[in-house]
Amino acid sequence: MENLKFDVVIIGGGAAGLFLAASLPANIKVALLESNDRVGKKLLATGNGKCNLTNLDMNIAHYNRPGFIEEFLDKFDAHDTVATFEKMGLITKAVDKRVYPYSECASTVLDVLRRGVDRAGTQVFTSHFVNFIEQFNDAFNVQGIVKCEGKPNESFTINCDKVVLATGSPATFGKDSTSLFTAFGHKVREMRPSLCPIKTNKEQIKGLQGVRVKAGVRIGYRYEVGEVLFKEFGVSGIAVFNLSSELARDRAKVGDIMTIDFMPEYSRAEVEDILRKRAGTMTVGELMLGTFHSKVQERIIAAANCSPDEPAQAKIGVLAGVIKGYKLEIEGLGDASLAQVMSGGLDPREFDENLMSLRAMNAYAIGEALDIDGDCGGYNLQWAWTSAMTVARHIIKTF
Repeated sequence: MENLKFDVVIIGGGAAGLFLAASLPANIKVALLESNDRVGKKLLATGNGKCNLTNLDMNIAHYNRPGFIEEFLDKFDAHDTVATFEKMGLITKAVDKRVYPYSECASTVLDVLRRGVDRAGTQVFTSHFVNFIEQFNDAFNVQGIVKCEGKPNESFTINCDKVVLATGSPATFGKDSTSLFTAFGHKVREMRPSLCPIKTNKEQIKGLQGVRVKAGVRIGYRYEVGEVLFKEFGVSGIAVFNLSSELARDRAKVGDIMTIDFMPEYSRAEVEDILRKRAGTMTVGELMLGTFHSKVQERIIAAANCSPDEPAQAKIGVLAGVIKGYKLEIEGLGDASLAQVMSGGLDPREFDENLMSLRAMNAYAIGEALDIDGDCGGYNLQWAWTSAMTVARHIIKTF
């Protein structure tokens, strides 16, 4: 394959890479390289296929590096995202501050992005896997292989003036390509699953597989209320997903205790009062029967060291304590294949206010390639759009 020359090469055809390509004018010659056989594959799975684009409650506290991200969100926030997508032709709607395409279908977002990329004149190369970037003076050689089904792989080299790493992370079916920039001397924090299930001691969740509850969940000082889904290996659900970032960001560790509050609407005293008024001459088993799922009541009674046949009145305090703080020992994070994002990546402090590398002039990184991750609710996609627009604006200024 002969050498090709472009002004800009974007490595990665996910959310950030596509948004960047669609934001660059047609007078800049751009190539977008994607290792999969089609672009936007991961985007189609976001928000359970609904694609939660952003969140109108854009609080920097939802990110692992609030101090770093603030200046970027000041220049391109959730409202800018909505306006930009509407200019691209996408109709959006907000549900509890979360912004979705009106169709509630991720493929609609991908269609709009692909049309924007086409209008910008970007050349898209799928099945192109980049394995090395070499810098010569003020230019780059981007090298890799073309995966040809049923045929031997071919090598390729593309020359460019600017290169942008937009490869995302290994979450779901993505890839970690930060090694392409460690060759320039960049530091990387190991990527770990985030926004994912948490593995716990199996004895403490015995018999609960498949049970869903609305509960409060706590790890350390952080507390979330939402759906909790019990799995064979641990717990899942949106509340757990948000708390998983505490482990991914090294704010919690294996062996720590996660507590589940099965009655988050009430205080400990209120739970005791509710149980005491209902207990009468009931046994512990009878009292729990009308309150919780049968499998949940079994675990609460066991954790309280009670017998279902004991008089309930004498056990009100201990039962209330377990209901408000059911303890699970943390054994680790769920697999990357189950994660919405990864926590980790290139150290953002080694990039300037335009997200250009301080180690290699005209090399940029955006999206999950940088060590920036947010909570559930559109915050990670917002970082993809914000970081991509930051780089787009700087590249446009240089031409």
